[in-house]
Order: sequence, then C-alpha cells, then structure tokens
Amino acid sequence: MAREHHLAPAERPQAYADAIFSIVATIMILPLSGEAVKEIADEENLLTGLGEMWFKLVIYAISFFLVSSSWDLHAWIFRMIEKVNETIVLLNLGVLMMTTFVPYAFLMFAEHPREPLSVVLFCSCVAIQGFFMLAILLHAYSRPNLLKKEFVQQGKEEMKLQRTRATIKVLIRPIIYLITIPVSYGSIEVAWALLVLAVLKPIIFLIVDAIIKCAKGKVEEGTSLFKLSRLYSETSDVFRTNGFSDGVYAIVATLIILDICVNNVPAEGILDVHGTLAEALAHDASVFLSYAGTFVTICLLWYLHHSMFYHIRAQNSLLLTFNKLALMFAGFLPIVFKLTGEFGHLVRNNNTSVAVQLNSGTVFLASVWFLAIWITAMCKKSELLHPSAHGTHDCVFMFLNLLIYPIVSLVIFCVCFAVPVPSAVINGVQIALIAVFILLKLVRNWTQRCVSEHDPEESPETDVELSDYKGQPGGPKEGGLEGHDNAAVESESTSL
Repeated sequence: MAREHHLAPAERPQAYADAIFSIVATIMILPLSGEAVKEIADEENLLTGLGEMWFKLVIYAISFFLVSSSWDLHAWIFRMIEKVNETIVLLNLGVLMMTTFVPYAFLMFAEHPREPLSVVLFCSCVAIQGFFMLAILLHAYSRPNLLKKEFVQQGKEEMKLQRTRATIKVLIRPIIYLITIPVSYGSIEVAWALLVLAVLKPIIFLIVDAIIKCAKGKVEEGTSLFKLSRLYSETSDVFRTNGFSDGVYAIVATLIILDICVNNVPAEGILDVHGTLAEALAHDASVFLSYAGTFVTICLLWYLHHSMFYHIRAQNSLLLTFNKLALMFAGFLPIVFKLTGEFGHLVRNNNTSVAVQLNSGTVFLASVWFLAIWITAMCKKSELLHPSAHGTHDCVFMFLNLLIYPIVSLVIFCVCFAVPVPSAVINGVQIALIAVFILLKLVRNWTQRCVSEHDPEESPETDVELSDYKGQPGGPKEGGLEGHDNAAVESESTSL
C-alpha cells in the first residue's frame, strides 16, 4: 500500500508529451524557411530555387511522419497505463529529451544527406527514443498496479502474450535504425531506403505478427491481419489526437510572426533611408498582409478541425493517417508565408504566380484531407460519430464548410495559369473567407430553426445528447463505442 502513495494519474505526462511532440514536429520547418528565402533570393527565380531544395522539403515530410508516428506509438503505450510512478515519469522525460534533439538531427541530415555521420546521428536519436519507450512498456507490465484494470483482469498468460506482441511492435523501428547505421557507411542510398522503410513500420509489424501467428498454427487469424477492414474496424478515443493537433496548429500560427520580428523591425539605418517609421513599415506592407492572410488561414483550418472532432468520438487508423497528412501540410505554411510575402509582389521571372500557386496549393493539401477525415467518419458513423451528428442537416453543413478551402484554393491555383495573380489577391481572399464561414453559419442556424418549427419533436437538444457520450475527458465512456476493443494489442494503430 505504501507504493500507492507514489502513484499519480497518467494524464499530465501525456499532455506534456503531446505538447513536446507537436512542437518538435512543427519547428523543424523553421530552419528551412529562413534558408529557403535566402537561397531562392540568390537565384532570383522562385521555381528554380524550389527545385534546388526539394530534397530538404521531402526530408521534412519524412521527419514529420517519423515524429508523429513516434507520438502515435507513445499514445498507444499510454493507452494501457492508468497510473505512473517516478520511474515511468523519468523514462518519459528520456523519450522527450531525444524527441527534442530530432530537429537538430533532421537539419544535419537535410544539410549533409550523403554524410554517413549525419545518418548515424539521426538514426541514433530516434532509436534511443524507441528504447526509452520500450522501457516504459516493460516497466508498466512488471507493475500491474500501473495498468488499466481491463488489461490486468485478462490473466497472466494473456498479459504475457500482449507484452510480447507490444515489445515486437515497439522494437521494429529501433532495429531498422540500428541496421541503417552500419549500412550508411557502405551505401548511403540503401540507408535512405531503410529510413523510408521505417515510416512503414506499422505494415512491417502486421507482417511479422501474421508470420508468428501462422507459425503457431493460427493461419486464419494470421491472414486476417491483412484485411483492409483493419484500417477502419479498430478504434480508439480522440482525446490525445485533439491535443496533438491543437499543438501543431498553435505552433504554426506562432512561427509566422517570428520572421517579422527578426526581419521587419526597421533599424536606424532603414529609417534614414525611408525618412519616417511609417514609410519604412509601408515598404513591408506585403509581408504584413501575407502574415494576416496566413494567420487567418491557420486559425480557420483549426476551426474546421475543431468542428469536425466535436462530432467525432473515436478514430480508426485510416482517419488518423488522414489527420497526420493534414497536419503535415499545415506545417509547410510558415515557409509558404515567407515565400509569398517576399516574392508574391514581384513581377519578374513569373515569381508572382508561382508564389501564389505555392500558397494556394499548400492550403488545398492542408484542407482536402479534412474531407477525407469526414467521409471516413461518415462511412463508419455508428462507431466514430456522436449520435447527435447522425442527422442529415449537420452532416451537409459540415461538408459544405469543408469544401470552402479546397474549392477556393483550387480556383486560385488554376487562374494563375491564365493571368498573373499578385499575393495581395490571395491574402485578401483568405481574410474575406471569414465572412463566408460566418454567412454559412447564419444559414445553418436559420435552416435549423425552420426544421425545428416544422417538426419540433425530431430536434433534440444537442448539448444534452453530447453530455451523455462525453462522460470523461479521455474520450467516450467505457463500452460506449460499438466495436471499440479495449485490449492493448488489438487496438493498436496501423496508421503511418
């Protein structure tokens, strides 16, 4: 009983980890955004400059997926843990320490991709992070009082089996990285391929798990692991997904002001050139307009994400993968903002149209995955959506909200092929979209009142319904999800 006094709820370490993972996943774009404008400015051609740094942008995308996948694994492990002791807290800090080192390792790899030492640094960082996670898992299973009751009640044999499968799942990625380290000294291209393979770790785990089951004579159970239905049949709560997503959007919205603070505060010498502070600031008007348009875009993307997940009570692997893709493209917005502000007002070398197309294309990719998320949720609405969101009225207006950014961005992108579009136009459109969302909200409320007056018996109070399904902050009430399996290894994510 004395040990029980040293135990604490697991929520706070999870929230702290969500914040660290979201910050790390996002700030990796910051060094590239500063370097990109400098390199492209030297070229004086935006398209040529982007072509020369495409590899670094791809490395950022891969690194974002690796960090978000590490967060996914961290969330999966803590889904089994109800309480933490000092050992788990310290091991968790070890995970986060290695996570915070990832941006440096990423930048070294992006700058020197053919140097084996940069590959060793990157792989060692993520491999050690994985071993810390494995230590958390094994320590939790060695102390049943730390695990959730549903896992302990399954018996020692079942717990032993679950621990073995969980260990394999956690070890796959560190093993790939350890193999990559010596390979990088022989063939750097093969090392790159292994890094890409590490992103596909969930698929590798399925293959290994299926082989083990087939070797034990459970052929039917092993082959069932490859069914596509696994992508949408296994569900988990969205509590930590919301926290991670909020962190990404918050950091992206904050990063865009850093460049203005560094580069657009007039120095004394600048005032001597322009005469007054007002004239000096007016010289950078395009940058401030680009900041306003980008900030509004990020906030409205978060608003759409919030509106969707207000109705979503559980997630499957397919939905989680779409969410990661949406967040990854949102992570490109700081560099897009800087390029739009610097080149969107320049007519020479067709930089204007390219900058606007880059902006609109990134916003399109950051928003179109919301449609994929909502369609996925609608296809499995009995398991993923709150009952209050099953009505046609709410679903239609949610779909209309999600269509706004993809349509507007695609139209602007295509128009740029016909006529040059300055950055002021797309920034003005981005700011004006606030009015479109407000108008759509007013139309939604008006139609809802009309429906309520026509048939008041079929319009229950939304707040009352939602309160029945949001009994705890961690997600749906126990047993509240049809098809929701609380078993540790059966509810693991197969998302990338």
